[in-house]
Amino acid sequence: MIAEEAERGLDAESAAAKERAFLEATRAGRNDVGSRPTGADPVAIAEARLQAARDRLATEIAAKRERIAVVREQIRRFKAGQGPKPHLGPFSFDENRGQQVARAKRWVARAERELAAARARKTTPPVEGAQADPSPVPGGGRHGPRNITAKSERPVARRNVTDPDSRLMHDSHGGTVQGYNAQLAVADDGLILTARVVQDLNDRRQLRPMSQAALDSALLVHQARCLRRCPTVGGCCILISATSKSDGGPHGCSDTGCPCLADWIGPLLFDAGYWTHDNLTVPGPDRLIAPGKTADLPPIGQPQPPPSDADTHPATLMINRLATEEGAALYKRRGATVEPVNGHLKDRTRLRRFARRGLTACQAELTFTAMVLNLGKFCRLAPTRRTAALTA
Repeated sequence: MIAEEAERGLDAESAAAKERAFLEATRAGRNDVGSRPTGADPVAIAEARLQAARDRLATEIAAKRERIAVVREQIRRFKAGQGPKPHLGPFSFDENRGQQVARAKRWVARAERELAAARARKTTPPVEGAQADPSPVPGGGRHGPRNITAKSERPVARRNVTDPDSRLMHDSHGGTVQGYNAQLAVADDGLILTARVVQDLNDRRQLRPMSQAALDSALLVHQARCLRRCPTVGGCCILISATSKSDGGPHGCSDTGCPCLADWIGPLLFDAGYWTHDNLTVPGPDRLIAPGKTADLPPIGQPQPPPSDADTHPATLMINRLATEEGAALYKRRGATVEPVNGHLKDRTRLRRFARRGLTACQAELTFTAMVLNLGKFCRLAPTRRTAALTA
């Protein structure tokens, strides 16, 4: 059990490392800190948020001071007849006034209230027989902390007596169900390239293995179709990397009749479950990852302004790319590729529950079902296209 907890990151050492990383990211004012680790000290979190708010206020005051200096220089040049008259409007020469400074001050005031409340809850001894304090934990929405009660119990590994390989998974209704996490890699034509059953509760650690599995499957198809029988993808097709400066187009071999141009690896599309900094920056094929649900996607044609301190932050670059017409149209293809396949497996083949138990048995069942779905698509092809595919 201890080894399993360590492997799944549920041991005390992993929990302490997550808490330290969360506090460092919060203190730095990053907006990708994620959810608060269970069992973390609310006072330490409140102190980190107060430090971030104070640093933000100092930054805004320094920016306002620079802006005042620029305006004074413009006024001096205008009086000397060396420049146009500056349009000041409601501009104030007080460095402690201004919209951005006032907003930063509100963040500091809220963080101070959160810290005082967290310290008061920590120093007040609990009354015997009384219920747990329902006060919200530090952090929250635009107008104050959200109504989220503090969690002190660290999660532990639990086993199912009928299927020890299964895990508790979140369902669409907000509850949990005992089962597995099924991962699918679907090509643009709707064929399943690979299907895997994993035990992870979410999809964050599956981008790298699923990307490699999809590339391996595409390589097998390419080797069977290529007229040159090239041993690797690089023999005929270029692999478009997320960090490469390629023009993004496919490059086939010299034979104009070779189907290499149809086998090149294009951008991979992932939903918000794969949104992590590591998944945004890991080497590999070009990819699009949504930062949230469809309603949370940026408006098309309105790129988000980059942060002042990191113009090339991977999250900002991805959000800006999704805000372009090309990026939005490309990510929209995900709803026409993998989602219909998910619906087919669940509603048409009734694969909402595995008939067998154990990770190996469930993997075999999912692989068999994916093969049946692919064969069904092949049999529904027009006779001429089916004959051409068999000949290739």
